[in-house]
Amino acid sequence: MSSFSCSFWRLSPLPASIGLSLFATPAMAFDSSGGTASLVIIVGLGGFTLINALMQGLFFFAGQYRNPLFAKRHVLIALIAPLLAFALTLYDHRAWSDFALNLGMIIVGVGLILLPLQLRQLNQPSNRHANWLLSLGALFMLGISYLLPPCALFAIILGHIALASNANAPTKALGSKLLSYFVLVASYALFGYWLYHLLSKFGA
Repeated sequence: MSSFSCSFWRLSPLPASIGLSLFATPAMAFDSSGGTASLVIIVGLGGFTLINALMQGLFFFAGQYRNPLFAKRHVLIALIAPLLAFALTLYDHRAWSDFALNLGMIIVGVGLILLPLQLRQLNQPSNRHANWLLSLGALFMLGISYLLPPCALFAIILGHIALASNANAPTKALGSKLLSYFVLVASYALFGYWLYHLLSKFGA
C-alpha cells in the first residue's frame, strides 16, 4: 500500500467525526425549551410593534400628539406588550444566550414604542382632514382584521378615537362619523366572533 493511502486511513477518523457532529446538531436545533419566548417575541411583539408604528404615524399626521396626555396614554398602553414578553422571557429561557437575544429584541420594541414622546415635541400643523384620516385608518385596520382577526381590537381603538375627534367637528364631518360607526360595528362583530371560537377551542 502506498504512503498516500496509509496517510488517508490515518486521517479518516477526522472527517468521520465531523460528519457525525453535523448529523447530531438537528437534535439540539429542535429543542423546544427556551424557544417559546423567542417565537412569541418575534411573531407577537414584532407584529404588534409594526401595527403600533402604523398607528403612531396615523396619530402624528392627524395631529393627535399635539395633546401630551394622549401621547403618554398611547405609550403606557403600548408598553403592556413588551412587559408581557419580558415576563415570558423570565419564565421560559434555556440559557443566557437566548435570554440576552430576547432581551435585546424587547429593548428595541420598547424604543419604538416610546417614539410618541419624541414626536409630540415636533411641530404638528393642524390637519383639517384629521377626522377622515382616523376613520380611514380604522377602516384599513378592519381590512387587515379579516386576515388577522386579533387586529380587530386595533380597529376598535381607532374607531373610538375617530369618534372622539368628531365630537366637536362640524356637521360636514357626518360622513366620517358614519364611517367610524360602521367600522366599530363590524370590528366588534369580527372580534367577538374570533373570541368566541377561540374560547370554544379551549373549552373543547
